[in-house]
Amino acid sequence: DRPAFYHLVSRCVRRSWLCGIDRAGGRNFDHRKAWLEQRLLKLSACYAVELFGFAIMSNHFHLIVRFDPLMASRWTDEDVAERWSAACSYSAALSKEDESLQRQQRFEAMLQDPAGLAKARHTLGSISLFMKHLKQPISWRANREDGCTGHFFESRFYSGALLDDTSLLTAMAYVDLNPVRAGVVQVAIDAEHTSLQHRLQAAQDNKARLDDYLAPLNDLDNNEEKVTTRLPITLRQYLDFVAQIEPRQESNKDDRWRERFTLFKRRQRAYGLVHDMVDWCSARGWSRAVTPFS
Repeated sequence: DRPAFYHLVSRCVRRSWLCGIDRAGGRNFDHRKAWLEQRLLKLSACYAVELFGFAIMSNHFHLIVRFDPLMASRWTDEDVAERWSAACSYSAALSKEDESLQRQQRFEAMLQDPAGLAKARHTLGSISLFMKHLKQPISWRANREDGCTGHFFESRFYSGALLDDTSLLTAMAYVDLNPVRAGVVQVAIDAEHTSLQHRLQAAQDNKARLDDYLAPLNDLDNNEEKVTTRLPITLRQYLDFVAQIEPRQESNKDDRWRERFTLFKRRQRAYGLVHDMVDWCSARGWSRAVTPFS
């Protein structure tokens, strides 16, 4: 029941290129990455998750989140109603004024519905339902565009707990460097639809943010003064960290990548130092071996 950081991964069905250039038909679906990024930033501001990292690739996406299973239980009824109304207030057919009116009506109706409030509180406090409601509208929208039905994403997603600062920062770099590893770009700062790009865009008009300790992405534009969770590294330091481990030359690309990120390719249920891993596994009765960070 304690807050923890997680690395989450979800893939398209059959690992198809449903968000990039379709290798079979040649159609370009890159615009769907923007759909997912917009939905992610909006939903993470409503649910009991703090979004610290993401990378949206052609056939899968990565997230780094901090999840507090008790956060939603501490919200007031007004908080729950406001967050739920915001999470649900989307329709491409509505104007901003009509959407705002619909959101206010939903907020007022929910405050008069104790059962609905309880259900919304449970939903907003679930990381599984966060992933479901993140992906579901994207699936519907993509299917309408394709004129088909069926699944767009695999129903299950991978989740690996990050138990210390070393595993957390390594996982964040692993995520931000995914486009480099895939050969999409040469350097991470040129990649689109990543948390690193989002942080750099937020710092364009305010260079002082380069020396701020990393905050959740969903607080960068709206509620940064209310941030309670920050990582022990500034954006400037994180950029240096990523640059140091970025595979710049083809001759050493594979060796350096394996050296830094081998464990994250294994999809363990947790990552951390030896004593943290022992405590984590023992508390959950896990017998399956997991490799600790050295």
